[in-house]
Amino acid sequence: MRTAQVMVAVACMALAGCGGGSGGGGSNDNGVSFRALGIFQEIQEQVAPAADTLPTLENHPGDTGRIISLSSTTVIPNDVNHDGDADGGFIGMQSNLAFESINVEGVQVEIVIPGAVINPVLTDFVPMAITLGPAVVPEGQTATNIAFAQTFFVQPDVFAFLNQNPSLLPLTPFTMNVVMHLTGTSDSGDEFTSNEITYSVTVEP
Repeated sequence: MRTAQVMVAVACMALAGCGGGSGGGGSNDNGVSFRALGIFQEIQEQVAPAADTLPTLENHPGDTGRIISLSSTTVIPNDVNHDGDADGGFIGMQSNLAFESINVEGVQVEIVIPGAVINPVLTDFVPMAITLGPAVVPEGQTATNIAFAQTFFVQPDVFAFLNQNPSLLPLTPFTMNVVMHLTGTSDSGDEFTSNEITYSVTVEP
């Protein structure tokens, strides 16, 4: 997993203006305090061993989806250009807690396939280990409350299940929606669940 921790100068000094304080019991007001920003890709994709240019606060191109085959894909994000590393799949995340950090624990995943026999077809949880710093910091310092983390949010066991249960799925091509939300815990122990984001995948034979 590759992570771009973004250094952001924060002018907001009022707790209420930065998304409030604690949100215990999982309350998050639809992503006000702890937000999933979407899925992003590299600014510039190089062929390994050359280093890719990772997304930043100023420049974070959206990863709008991809086309895969169940017979040849084992994870998402996968290695689209076959250079040995994964392409895209950076989950953007932001904490607006003024004076506390959030420890991001992972991403809850639902696989939703229109036309499938059941939905969600399956669920999964992908652990993460990222700390988002407070949104408000002393003058002269910078905040680390935004990050972009490349995450294999569709794991090999998910693809194994899909390949082993074709009777649950519509005929190809079909759309597979990966519905995600992040979970985290603040310094004071309050639990947060982010807003929901969806990543669309076209599945071909």
